[in-house]
Amino acid sequence: MSNRISVLLCAVALSSLGSLANAAEFVAFCLPQWKQMHFDDAGKAQQHLAAVQKLGCEAKMDNHDGHTDVVYRSPKWKSMEVADDKLAHQWEDWLKEAGFETLHGHAADHNGHDEAGHEGHDHAEHDHAADDHDHAGHSHAPGKAEEVAYRVAEWKSLHLENPAQVAELTAMLQGLGCELKTTEHAGHADLNFRCPQWKHIEVGSHDVASMWEKWLQKTGFEVKHMH
Repeated sequence: MSNRISVLLCAVALSSLGSLANAAEFVAFCLPQWKQMHFDDAGKAQQHLAAVQKLGCEAKMDNHDGHTDVVYRSPKWKSMEVADDKLAHQWEDWLKEAGFETLHGHAADHNGHDEAGHEGHDHAEHDHAADDHDHAGHSHAPGKAEEVAYRVAEWKSLHLENPAQVAELTAMLQGLGCELKTTEHAGHADLNFRCPQWKHIEVGSHDVASMWEKWLQKTGFEVKHMH
């Protein structure tokens, strides 16, 4: 990543992490493995460190041989609220450039895409831990994106006893654009969700699309994989 791009992306990150009134969009993100970014300018390294720390990442800085490395990771899925779809795309670009995997559900008519009138398969409801997800990386090279469309017409319920799973699945479902309700009782939580209108995610390879297709089906969604 060039220094100029790095500075611009960090500026987007730091400026949009303040409090957001009436936030309407979510972006989910994770980075399971340690990511190292090399900076020749210590000030730019400090700016990037501050950005990933504000995201809740484990992060550290290492100075050696006349340059600075920023090393960070976020092994569990987290999510952020942003004001609109435009800002969500800015965040997605920043996160991908910084090495993260992202989730942001697009409306069915996003970029002219329309799922109206298409019926998917009705998949049985499943309990599913976020730990089952394979955090494969992906690249959004021009012309290579595939779409995975999904919806949940009726409320689904996941019964979870691990608070960490509740937090991670909540972040993932928020990133997908689902409506959520959580109730806690008798030492466990019920995570209720629905997504009555078709949405889709865009991924950079057939393998990653197939991975998400399986995860969505297992979690209770109707799914269509757009090749």
